[in-house]
Amino acid sequence: MEQINIVIAFYSRYCATERLALSVGLGVLQARATPRFRRIPDLAPQSVIDVDPEWKKNLARMKIEYVAPRPGDPKLADVLVLVTPGDETTEVLQFATSLATDGSLRGKIAAPVCTKNREASFAALSAALAPTGMTVVPPLVSDDPADAARKHGIELVNMARSAKSARAGSPS
Repeated sequence: MEQINIVIAFYSRYCATERLALSVGLGVLQARATPRFRRIPDLAPQSVIDVDPEWKKNLARMKIEYVAPRPGDPKLADVLVLVTPGDETTEVLQFATSLATDGSLRGKIAAPVCTKNREASFAALSAALAPTGMTVVPPLVSDDPADAARKHGIELVNMARSAKSARAGSPS
């Protein structure tokens, strides 16, 4: 079975979005693929972060546990999952608009996952991803967001496997 790489890039201040990203990662692992977690850096100045003790504490921990997305991550990934708090998508939108538009990501799968404002966040991220040529897949919706994220991780791996098999079987 060919290796499937899933990059899960997320932005989180208070851990809810981090937990959702971890749920996607659990599904990826259950589907026998490799998740790579990346925390998208804050755009807020340190002085703003410092006045919020919870944000500051969580950020200190997450800086130890995760690295920021690297330039090669999207090209390595078969699937790029973007997990965002729906009420604050600026960091994730900026990351999405920084992705290559040279065709190198064409045909790869992008999967926005949002904690709140799902429709508006999905629309904004889909528009930001459009120039990359990636296939944007909507998230699963459920009363249990963590379980939906886990199941979505499994489905994304299956989609990536199918896409890889189709490319391998098609004439160049």
